[in-house]
Amino acid sequence: MDIAFDLTPLVTAKLLIYSFGAVVHPFLLSLILGLMILGLVVFFGPVKKGIHRVLEASSQPDYERVQRLAAEIQEFAKESGDLTELGRFVEARVPQEFGLERASLSLGRQRVEAPTPDRGRVQVLAIHRGAQVIGHLAVVPVPPGLSAGQRGALRLLADQLAAPIELCELIAEKVRRERELAEKARMVFLGEMAAGIADNVQNALSTMKTAVQLLEEEASLPEGVREDCRFIAGEIDRLNANLSQVRRYAEPARDTDRPADLMAVANRVLTLARAEAERRNVKLELSGECACPVAGGEEAVGDIVSNLVVNALEASPPGGTVRLRVVGAQCSIGKAGLSVEDEGPGIPSELQERIFEPFFTTRPGGTGLGLAIAARRVEEIGGSVHCVSPLENGKGTRFSVRFQTI
Repeated sequence: MDIAFDLTPLVTAKLLIYSFGAVVHPFLLSLILGLMILGLVVFFGPVKKGIHRVLEASSQPDYERVQRLAAEIQEFAKESGDLTELGRFVEARVPQEFGLERASLSLGRQRVEAPTPDRGRVQVLAIHRGAQVIGHLAVVPVPPGLSAGQRGALRLLADQLAAPIELCELIAEKVRRERELAEKARMVFLGEMAAGIADNVQNALSTMKTAVQLLEEEASLPEGVREDCRFIAGEIDRLNANLSQVRRYAEPARDTDRPADLMAVANRVLTLARAEAERRNVKLELSGECACPVAGGEEAVGDIVSNLVVNALEASPPGGTVRLRVVGAQCSIGKAGLSVEDEGPGIPSELQERIFEPFFTTRPGGTGLGLAIAARRVEEIGGSVHCVSPLENGKGTRFSVRFQTI
């Protein structure tokens, strides 16, 4: 028996379902996406907070360690005020605190290269003061290397090392200025005392010289006694000259706020020194520009040039040459300059640091004040003086002075 089925209702229902799905599908998709976003918002917040708590718990010990060590370094810098000592302290404490093999602190912009055996393991961290690199902290970890926590802690420490370094620099500068002020106060006191003594002694010497000269004119005196009187008068003149140098050093120069023509001063000094140069059989040479205005005044500039020339004459052998050169401000050094060069035996390197000290001399009968006066005048007018010796063949000395220009 044949059974017949009518498929039309099934086909119709199927088509309706497909049509309904085509309409409903976008709505369901949006609903699902919305539920997912809502779930992320609801559940991700607590998860995120939990993650942060775990990270903070793991990083808190390193952070506290860095802050404690940074405070310790800062306190050491405050107490010592010495950059060298600070470097040693950092190099000792950082490896102890972070379990490193060793550490080194270098100051300055130039990065210090690690030794060849450590080059593969060394980690160099820059120390910044604002945008400026003022040093580097180099660390060598123990194998297998730095952990992420160590690396972050060391970076944080490097960021905090600028403060103690700057503190040491400020303390060192303060100490240097206090010492300079104390030294200037001491020199002012000694200068005033020396000037007072020199005045009294020179007055007495003047009286003695007058008496000796009157005695020398006595007709009844034998020639031998006359000769002794002339010798005493000469010694009085020598003592007066030495005392004049003491007073010259003790008293500051006058009118240092006025300009001076360096070339004119050099010409005048050579004119006065030519007789002494001829007596010593030494040539004097001057080269340079016709006019060279500098700051400092005629008295201070004259003291500088004359004392350097006298020093060069005393150092020169017979037949030698003393050369003076004046350079204008348009040259490469940017300041007016004077150089005085002799052909003497030179100055030993171990003595060059002391040649500008008052009363230091290696010449018999010298006062040790010539170069000291020159150096003091240079300081008073804001210039600089530099010595180079020997020049060639182990002989010769050159003094170079830089002047402020007008």
